[in-house]
Amino acid sequence: MNEQIRVPITLMRGGTSKAVFLAQRDVPEDPEMRQRFLLALFGSPDVRQIDGLGGADILTSKCAIIGPPSRPDADIDYTFAQIGIDQPTVNFEIICGNISSATGVYALQESLIPVQEPITTVRVHNTNTGKILRMTVNCADGEPRVEGDCEIDGVPGSGAEVALDYSDTSGGATGRLLPTGRPIDQVYVPQLDREIPVSIVDVGTVCVFMRAADLGVTATELPGQLSPEIYEAAEQVRLSAAQRCGLVTTITPYQVLIGPPQGYRTVAGDRVVHASELDLVARMVLKDGVMHKAFPVGGSVCLSVAAQIAGTIPAEARASHLGPARIRIGHPSGALSIYAHVEHSANDGWTVREVHFTRTARRLMDGTAYVRRRLLEGA
Repeated sequence: MNEQIRVPITLMRGGTSKAVFLAQRDVPEDPEMRQRFLLALFGSPDVRQIDGLGGADILTSKCAIIGPPSRPDADIDYTFAQIGIDQPTVNFEIICGNISSATGVYALQESLIPVQEPITTVRVHNTNTGKILRMTVNCADGEPRVEGDCEIDGVPGSGAEVALDYSDTSGGATGRLLPTGRPIDQVYVPQLDREIPVSIVDVGTVCVFMRAADLGVTATELPGQLSPEIYEAAEQVRLSAAQRCGLVTTITPYQVLIGPPQGYRTVAGDRVVHASELDLVARMVLKDGVMHKAFPVGGSVCLSVAAQIAGTIPAEARASHLGPARIRIGHPSGALSIYAHVEHSANDGWTVREVHFTRTARRLMDGTAYVRRRLLEGA
């Protein structure tokens, strides 16, 4: 008996992340078998993921499953999976904006849709949220371009711009832009033995924003610089926010520490980010004591919108909620700029008119992965 199963794969970089891209036809449909398959493919659970394709980092333990469109207003279906590293988890809660930027490039290179020069628009149905993402890909000589002058903090060099439109992603997890109907909620944090104000917003990815100062930090800290107590407090906030939203989740809402514009040195140590470059600073933290080394694009979409909603913590840190504007977010690897246009309606509601941002993406390799059959059988 053949003890290993051959699986065609493509490795893509999208923004500041990398993911294994799989054709939907090559992934088991049964949920339990699919989880075993992805864990075996990535070598999880193992802190080094040494027996699989995972990169032992939350930015590289990612998978994109691409298939034919399941709705008429899309060109492809895109399912994102975040693979646990030292835990046997496969999470389908989020879009992953960085990896979504590579889906249009992949679709064109796989001839899933025809190339149009100089720009091809790709409509991507994200099955995790049921939302349509629109992106434009620069093309030449019958394929997506690689080289260009678009630069992204956290990615060396420059590349061809991929422009993404997340304007239609409000309420993907909860059905509402402001899940509780309020820009501010008070939550009790056992770790702090007191209540703190938070803002819960759902666009791109549902997030809970809190003032870093309320946790005794600045939001200019880098990975490894926050105490376990801070992560515990942030996780308690996340659990409370999830309960208020009626969500049963393990990652979302993203917990994000917010501070006013401040200067700091990047995680690579090669650059000082100045307060004048920013509208606010932000750090995404996870329950297992990990800080995102850059900033998730889905979270930055949410943050840029929140910064234009009066009364929210991001709007307070920005010292303004007037828009439309390009919101400049300071993160551990540098700065990220997201254009957002949010309007206040007569019934005291808020509507997202536009959210745009740019990334770069490219194909890194094609090949064959070998998955151990006994792991698929539950051994």
